[in-house]
This record gives sequence, C-alpha cells and structure tokens, in this order.
Amino acid sequence: MASRGEQETTKLKQNLEEQLDRLMQQLSDLEECKADLEPEEYEETKSETVEQLKEFQENLSKMLQGNLSLVDELNSMQLAIQAAISDAFKTPEVIRLFAKKQPGQLR
Repeated sequence: MASRGEQETTKLKQNLEEQLDRLMQQLSDLEECKADLEPEEYEETKSETVEQLKEFQENLSKMLQGNLSLVDELNSMQLAIQAAISDAFKTPEVIRLFAKKQPGQLR
C-alpha cells in the first residue's frame, strides 16, 4: 500500500532541515574566515548566502500556505502513469492477446 506522501513528506522535511543547516553553517564559516577574505569577496559571498536564505524562506512560506504540494504532484504523476498504462492496454491487439490467453506474445 502506498504511503500517500508520508515518506516523501519526511524526506522533504529532512532536506529542508539540511538546507537550512547548510546555509547557517555557510554564514558562520564566512564570519570565521572574514579576516582571510578580501572585503569584496566577503560581501559578495555574504550577499549570495543571504539571498539563498531569502529564497529558502519564500519557498518554505509557499509550502506552509499550501501553494506547493509534493503529494499532489506525485499523485498527479501516478495517475498519469496509470492512465498511460490503461490506454496502452486498450489497443485491440493487446485485448486480443489477453483474450486468447497469450501473455507471452505481449512482450
């Protein structure tokens, strides 16, 4: 039986936590190495990291508002695959092979 998103949700949560940890560690490392970097390089790297944090926050907000649903997307893909499989087996030739009990010929 399908988990209907439980595993995917757990994995998504884990990935989000790891991404946040990575970004926070990046900021921490940047502060520790500030003296070793050129001022331009420091500011550019810090700016990029802060921008990534803002994007992360925006995406997290969308998820919390329900604007982004992993389960819905996965269910949509699953339904599309099932529909494609069903359509593939609706061809007269395939139906005939099943009717004649010749599954070996289907390959």
